[in-house]
Amino acid sequence: MMASTFLFCEMLSPERVRWCTECITSGVRLHPENQGTIKVFLTGDALFSLVDAQNRDSWNALSALPSLCIIADGDELKLQGMLDSVATGFPGVTITGSGGRDPFWQSLVLTLAKEWNGTRKAAFLLCHSPYMSRIPVYMLRFLSNTHSAGLHPELYTYLDGVHNVHNGQRPSEFENIGRNVSAIAGAAEQSGRDPWFAACSRCATARGYYQMNPGTGFCEPSSCIEDITIRPLKEILSRFSGNHPILSHMCGGIVAGAGIRESTALPRLVIFITNPPYGTEWTFGGLSLALAAAMDGMPTTVIFIEQGVYALCGTHEIPQNDKVFNVQEMIAATTDVPALGYLVHAPSLEERGITVSEQFSKIKKVRNPEISGILWGNDPVNAFSATRMIFF
Repeated sequence: MMASTFLFCEMLSPERVRWCTECITSGVRLHPENQGTIKVFLTGDALFSLVDAQNRDSWNALSALPSLCIIADGDELKLQGMLDSVATGFPGVTITGSGGRDPFWQSLVLTLAKEWNGTRKAAFLLCHSPYMSRIPVYMLRFLSNTHSAGLHPELYTYLDGVHNVHNGQRPSEFENIGRNVSAIAGAAEQSGRDPWFAACSRCATARGYYQMNPGTGFCEPSSCIEDITIRPLKEILSRFSGNHPILSHMCGGIVAGAGIRESTALPRLVIFITNPPYGTEWTFGGLSLALAAAMDGMPTTVIFIEQGVYALCGTHEIPQNDKVFNVQEMIAATTDVPALGYLVHAPSLEERGITVSEQFSKIKKVRNPEISGILWGNDPVNAFSATRMIFF
């Protein structure tokens, strides 16, 4: 029996709602005995998809599945002025924080603690900077409830998430992220629950938080709060082999069998590349994380989907005076890494009327039922203790 949990915090496009619905529906058909084991948690901007007419058919199809439960953050619905419209228009959606139900983040943490049999901790991979995004607030809610549930909180900051380490944060209108990270760490230590808060050293160096000390010849943290330690990405990814859930702003997790504790297999990692290759750091960051995980022996699959398929189109030529990393060269140089596999979503290509470049013609094209098979399939060769999904 499998337990599957998804968390969506950012805007869900009709394309994503559609393909996710088709994949989950196919997954349910693969395991009809898994009644009540798939939960989709929605908060933040993801809640707007519930009232978007473009998504109505997809959400109705999902809510009709007897093995699936959609949980919406009631506090965020109130904030966005959508509580009444969702409560009356979507009877298949469970709204937390009303009618005596548990608050959203408490419900999520308790669900994960039950699914990850024997887990002692829970973690959040944070890729967003404070104040420009509400994602760090959700991270605080999650880690605070993790601590309240008697679990050890862990925080891994990556990409712009390392900005949360900045010392001396003094927002005038927003919740102080740095101060509250320190508060959670302090409370965990006092309770005997060892917090493990880390920032990726590459990302921290690029943003000026890890600098060379001319006197010692070593890199040292600069303007950082003490509760988040700057570490190599490899050290952060070593935590991914553990017996605990790891959430991010757009993510999913599948725990196989009776619980991860009863399996000796490593969890695997599935990275969905959903952004164009060069406008932001998302594609490079997702590929870097996937490659580092695979080089450390973790079974890793990268799926180019939605706007992410543009990474495989045409021939990318970087101007001589531009220091951006050539994404296609990175992909081509890593196709033979044993633990790393690349796939591309055929419907995303077709919807955009584009094709994969000849140099990537050997990358397998997959459709939604095939993604379901990859995630929920019964093939013993692909039997893992758990599957972690992260959207970049």
